[in-house]
Amino acid sequence: MANLIGKRTLQLLAGGALMLFASVSYAQYVWVDANGTKQFSDRPPPPGIPAKNILKQPGGSAAKAGEAPAISVPSTTPAAADDKVPPSLADREADYRKRAKAKEEADKKASTAAADKARNKAACEAARTYKRNLGQGSRVSTTNKNGEESYLDDAQRAAEVARANKTIAEACK
Repeated sequence: MANLIGKRTLQLLAGGALMLFASVSYAQYVWVDANGTKQFSDRPPPPGIPAKNILKQPGGSAAKAGEAPAISVPSTTPAAADDKVPPSLADREADYRKRAKAKEEADKKASTAAADKARNKAACEAARTYKRNLGQGSRVSTTNKNGEESYLDDAQRAAEVARANKTIAEACK
């Protein structure tokens, strides 16, 4: 029986010690950010948060947990640039849609540029192949508008080489 009482006392002392340390781990910061949203964290607020917006912190140098934050009385002087009103939900939605539209346009422009580049590359390769075939000296046949096959003479071959060179110069930049 005495052993049971000693064991129970030891358990109560250990539980009490744990409770003391648990209060330290409960340390939380509460502050109002630039958008007017209340933030909760176990880490201190960012450096840009003014002291008046820190509602609770460990050590109690800001407003106590049960107290309301100090309310500033509006002055009759014009608002400073620092006192910006947080954007409304409609404003944020409009900004989001604007960014989404700009991103969509940029993606469309990038895909168009990629398609143009691929077309230019294919045209460049076709022109180089055509020029290589013309330069081999073998007979080159063409089909006229009536569907009849004819062969290029030296003047026509030179004109085709010039046309291929022009295409290469334009498409293969």
